[in-house]
Amino acid sequence: MAALKKRYYPKIAEEVYLATLDNGMSLSIIKKKGFIEKAAFLSTNFGALDNRFYIDGKLQTYPAGIAHFLEHKLFEDDQGRDVTLDFVKLGADVNAFTTLDRTTYYFSTIDHFEESLELLLKFTSEFTSSEDTVNHGKRIIEQEINMYQDDPDYRVYLGCLQSLYPNTILGQDIAGSIDSIKKITAKDLKNNFDYFYRPENCHLVLIGNFDIEQIYRFVKETRSEFTISHKTVEKEKLAIGFKNVHFSDNYMRESILVQLLFNLLFGWTSPYYKNWYAEGKIDESMSIEYEVSSRYSFIIMTMDTAEPIRMSSLIRQVMTSADKQRLLTEEALDLQKKALYGEFLRSLDNIQNLGSQYLAYSDDGKTYFDFGQELMSITSKDLKDFFNHYLSNLVITDFVVFPK
Repeated sequence: MAALKKRYYPKIAEEVYLATLDNGMSLSIIKKKGFIEKAAFLSTNFGALDNRFYIDGKLQTYPAGIAHFLEHKLFEDDQGRDVTLDFVKLGADVNAFTTLDRTTYYFSTIDHFEESLELLLKFTSEFTSSEDTVNHGKRIIEQEINMYQDDPDYRVYLGCLQSLYPNTILGQDIAGSIDSIKKITAKDLKNNFDYFYRPENCHLVLIGNFDIEQIYRFVKETRSEFTISHKTVEKEKLAIGFKNVHFSDNYMRESILVQLLFNLLFGWTSPYYKNWYAEGKIDESMSIEYEVSSRYSFIIMTMDTAEPIRMSSLIRQVMTSADKQRLLTEEALDLQKKALYGEFLRSLDNIQNLGSQYLAYSDDGKTYFDFGQELMSITSKDLKDFFNHYLSNLVITDFVVFPK
C-alpha cells in the first residue's frame, strides 16, 4: 500500500487514491461510499489526432480513423468473436469511445466487478487480427460513417471543425473517411497498438465503494499478467465554431473560464438567449460544446433555426459588441459559478460521467476533484482579462445544413 497516495477533498467529501503501477500505468481509485454500482475506465492517450508520430526519429504516418478502427477491433478475440458477450454473462455493461486525443474502454456493474475488470484488462492488452477480419471491420465502419452523414448535429459540428482547422486531421471525422479506412491494414493496427497501448501510456480509473487495499492488490496482480439513430433535418442546422490560442498552461482553469464566458453570453439565463427564444429564432436545441486541452482549444455552438445567416450574424455581433461587458459582472458571474458548481457536485454521483470527467481533467498534477476549488476562485476581473485575450486571438466560422 506504500505506493498509494490518498487525496481528500473536504469541501465535497471525495477521496481518490493515486498510484503508478510497476508497469508504468497510472491508477486512480475513487471511493464512493454507499454506492452499489461500480465502474472501471481504461484510457490510452491515443485518439484521432495521433496518426503521425515519430519512433526513433523516423516519422510514422497512418490513415485517418485508425484509432477508432483499433477500438472496434479490440472488441474481437482471435476468433472474431465479440468480447462484449463475456461482459453480458457477468451482468456488466461495457462500451468504448474514441475522441480527438484518447480512446477509452469502460464498464459498469453491480456484481462480478473483479471478473469484469480482469476481462477489461485482458482484451485491451492484446491484439490479434487478420486481413480478412480487418476487411470485414471496414464494412462495418463504412456503415457507421454513412449513418453519421445523416445526422444533422454531427454534420454541422464537423463542418465547423473543417473550417476552423482546414486541411488538418482536426477537421476530419474521428472515424476517418471511407477512403482512409480502406487503406488501413492489420499490420497498421498492430503497429499502433504496440506503440500506444503500452501501460505507461494508459490510465485506469476505478470508481465505487471499494476496499482500497483489496482492489489495489487485485489490480497489481492482474495487470502484471498480462447503433446510431437516423435523423432527418426539419430545420436548418447551424453550427458556429470559435478557435483560440491558449490563455495559460492551466487548462482546467481555461476550460472553466470558457464555460463561464459562453454561459454568461449565450446560456439560457442570458438576455440574448431569452430574446432570441421569445422571437422564435432559436429553440431548446441550442447547445454549446467546449474542448480545451494542451493540443487544441475550440467551442462549437449548434442550434436548429429558421434563420441561420441571421443568427450567425447576431452571435458574431455579441462577441464583438461593447454591450456584452455589462453581462460580465461579479453578481452574474457568481450565479454562473454556483450553477456550474452544482453541476460539478451532481457529476460526482454519476460514476460513468465521473470517470470520463476525471480522465479529461487529470493533467498538471490536478484532478477533476480540484474543479470546484478552481471554479470558485475565479473573479470577474479574471473573466474580463480572459475575454480580452479571447477576442484578440479569436477565429470564428460557421456551417449550415439545410433540409432535404
